[in-house]
Amino acid sequence: MSPSPALNRRRLLGLGALGGLAVATGVPSGSALAAPSSTAEGVTVDDLGPAVLNFSLAAGIPVGNDKVFVASRNIEPMRIVGYDLTTEKVTSITPCPGISTQMLAADPAGHYVYSAIREYATAPGPGFIRLDLSKPGAPKEDLAAIPGLDPYAITVSPDGVVYFGGQERGPKLRQYDPETGQLTVVATPDPNVPMIRSLAATEDTVYIGTGAVQGVTPTSTKAGLFALNRATGEVRSILPPQFAGKVEIRELEIMGDELLVHCRGGAYAALAFIKLADPTQQRVIEGTGGRMPKKLGDKLYWSGSGGVREYSLTDGSSRLITPAGLDVGELWGLWIRDGKVMVVSAYGLIIEIDPVTTQGKIYDLVAGGAPVGPQLAMSVAAGAKAVYVGGNNAVARHDLTSGKQSRILAPGEAKDTLIRDGVAYFAQYSGAGILAFDPTVDDRWARKVASSYPNQNRPHQIVWDDVNRVAVVGFRSDTLEGGSVMTFDPATNVTTNAVNPIDARQMVRAVVCHEGVAYLGGQTTDNRGGTLVAWDPISQRELWRLTPQSAPTGITGLAVRGDHLYVMCFGGDFFVVDLIARQIVHRGNHGSVVPDYGTLLVSRGQVYGASSKAFFRFDTQTFARTDLVPDLNGEWYGIPRAAVDERGQFYAIKGRNLVRITVSPSRR
Repeated sequence: MSPSPALNRRRLLGLGALGGLAVATGVPSGSALAAPSSTAEGVTVDDLGPAVLNFSLAAGIPVGNDKVFVASRNIEPMRIVGYDLTTEKVTSITPCPGISTQMLAADPAGHYVYSAIREYATAPGPGFIRLDLSKPGAPKEDLAAIPGLDPYAITVSPDGVVYFGGQERGPKLRQYDPETGQLTVVATPDPNVPMIRSLAATEDTVYIGTGAVQGVTPTSTKAGLFALNRATGEVRSILPPQFAGKVEIRELEIMGDELLVHCRGGAYAALAFIKLADPTQQRVIEGTGGRMPKKLGDKLYWSGSGGVREYSLTDGSSRLITPAGLDVGELWGLWIRDGKVMVVSAYGLIIEIDPVTTQGKIYDLVAGGAPVGPQLAMSVAAGAKAVYVGGNNAVARHDLTSGKQSRILAPGEAKDTLIRDGVAYFAQYSGAGILAFDPTVDDRWARKVASSYPNQNRPHQIVWDDVNRVAVVGFRSDTLEGGSVMTFDPATNVTTNAVNPIDARQMVRAVVCHEGVAYLGGQTTDNRGGTLVAWDPISQRELWRLTPQSAPTGITGLAVRGDHLYVMCFGGDFFVVDLIARQIVHRGNHGSVVPDYGTLLVSRGQVYGASSKAFFRFDTQTFARTDLVPDLNGEWYGIPRAAVDERGQFYAIKGRNLVRITVSPSRR
């Protein structure tokens, strides 16, 4: 159990199954893993195997000194995996409902692990469950259905009572008493805030942190901090005045006789220490703080910029203790074990860091038996003899020459990809900016080449502007509503940004560039808006705008052919705009094949569309639709897309597999 020598990227690639995944999974082109397609005449579909193979996670907690439980992310079924740090082996794999969860909590006795999981239509739950660790295999027990709740916070009090909450209309604090088996709502601390974001509990008080991270409306309140008296049900605000108007109370942690509070919002970060016995006694330290804070001696450790940071409570100094050369990715768990800092990486790793030497030891969950599986796709792009498919904390690169899939480690989610001069540029969520991967020079990590702008954290589409020689990226702000349009010059890595080019509520959902003009498609979080803006990306000014829908649902796909701009809207509304006259020349609805998001692309003078359901083409004269592959039924975590390479071959997602679609020249 002694720490290994200094870890770096090359060493990490040699560790067990992680290294094997990073080099190649060896999934051959044409493997028969999906059901046969129903296609139009002259169209063939070849199955290229799982689109993204990975084991990623979004939660990790210790139980006792030697056991760790993690929750897989974006593989089916979702699994909660038990792992023994002494044997370095997986001890249990428990199938669960849903896609993923960030919510794991253990009771004080280590008998149960509780989880709250969003109930999806495809995996309806029940969403509130626990694992019985006293039984072999840690079997799941269903406790209650929680429809309409997207859980974001869970905690267990010292006497074993469970509290949880999240995003919903009028977010409620729920209480589960294992003695009675009853689930009850005990408080709605702020009905106007979008979510309960963090929780902590003592024998007599539950502390509730709220925020406005997603689901923001014009009347939303923001960061709140409340104390619930468990005996009386009384709720009172104990928010430090310095935190008023900030975005969220991100973390709460009981530390001795104090409550540690981490508040953040945009570039703002702060800590507060609040006395449990008298919450009016508050000490605030602005300009610092991070996720999952834990205390060791006079030091605090948390997940921050660059990995794990150490903060001295004595002198206020701060330093990074992540082992040199090691990219830990997104961290989803942090605790102290035998004087070491333990973190859980979304790459499928548990990493032990000695804070004195900053040396580390890696526990590879996949090597220990954690199951790799096909993830839901985030994005797809093709070019330079490869297809890139974005997933959680990884991008799969399908080599079209060898037919093999390799895994590029990339923290977060590649919401869209641009391939330019052989280099793949990933528009990365959340707030990660632009990452690049050049297969001729890079190892298996994507490298950051540009930052996104403050509060502009969710990219939607990255496209190339041939005239101005820049990439144009559309964004959404999760915390402020609205969005932005950013330019990125890959020759210099220089960026520009214009906030809310459409209006204060509409994100830039779709982008296409033509003759030096960027056309921006807007949408709100509740599927409204739908304004189309012609934008000069260099002078950052609007040229003109229109709203094609009478009952807007939002624009999700754009393409230009000649003087015509094709517009696909949420739910299948479809328009063609004459760019010279700036008038709509065709209206239609394709809801039968576009149940929600639809996107567009142009290849060899033809306009094609993709949705989760189908791949189709539009006649350039009549604008009639022809369904080329009507039964894709792609399982997406992002906006459904198709891609086309230099040879005119199309790539899409069918189920969870990548498929190649060949349209014969006579059918184009």
